[in-house]
Amino acid sequence: MGFVAVASLAMIAGTSRVRRLQDDRLVRGGLALVLMGNLLGSLAYLVAHGHWRLPFQLCDLAVVLMAWALVGDNRFVAEVAFFWGLAGSLQAVLTPDLAVGFPSYTWLTFFLNHCGAVLGAVYLAVRGLVQPTIGSVWRVWLITNLYVVVAILLNWCLGTNFGYLARKPSHPSLLDSLGPWPFYIVGMEVIGLASFFFCLGCSRMIDRVAAAQTPKGTQHA
Repeated sequence: MGFVAVASLAMIAGTSRVRRLQDDRLVRGGLALVLMGNLLGSLAYLVAHGHWRLPFQLCDLAVVLMAWALVGDNRFVAEVAFFWGLAGSLQAVLTPDLAVGFPSYTWLTFFLNHCGAVLGAVYLAVRGLVQPTIGSVWRVWLITNLYVVVAILLNWCLGTNFGYLARKPSHPSLLDSLGPWPFYIVGMEVIGLASFFFCLGCSRMIDRVAAAQTPKGTQHA
C-alpha cells in the first residue's frame, strides 16, 4: 500500500512530464502484460491445485478492462477501467479478503492485481487517456448495476459470491457496518456512487496539477 501511494504521488507530481511523452506504448504495454499475466497465472495456479473459479469478481473485470484500456484506444473502456480500477481495487487493497498471508503466491497475486489496477487507473488520468465527467460517473454507475444484476443471477445459479452480493466477506470489511444481508447492498450502492465521485475529484485534481505545471502560453498534446 505504501508503494502504491508513493508511486501514485510520484506520477501525479510529474503529470506534465508524463503528458509530454511522445511514445509511452512500452509503459502501457508492460503494465497491461503484467496485469493479464498475473491474473491468468493466478487462475492457472488454482486449477493446478484442484480449484476453479470464474473470474467474474468486479476486480477481475477491472484488471481485464485496465489492460484493454492501456493498450487500446477506447475512451468508454478507459472510463470504466478508471472508475472500477481506482474505486473497486483500492477498497480491496485496504480491506483484503484473504485467508493466507505473505509470502504465499495467492497473497502476492492478489496484491499485484489490485495494486496494479490502482496504478493503472492513476496512469490513465495522469497521461490524459481518460477525462471523466459527471456524466461518466452516472454511466459507469449504471454499468456497475448491470454487473450487479448479472452477478446476482450467477450467484443464485452457481452458489458463488460475486460482488459480495450473496454474503459479506469472511474477513473484516466496510460492509460489516452496513447491516445484514440484503440491506448492506443498498449501502454498497451509496458507497460505490460516492467512490465514483471521489475518483472524478481525483481526475480533476490531476488536471489542475497538469495545468499548473504547464508554462503560460504553452500547450501540450
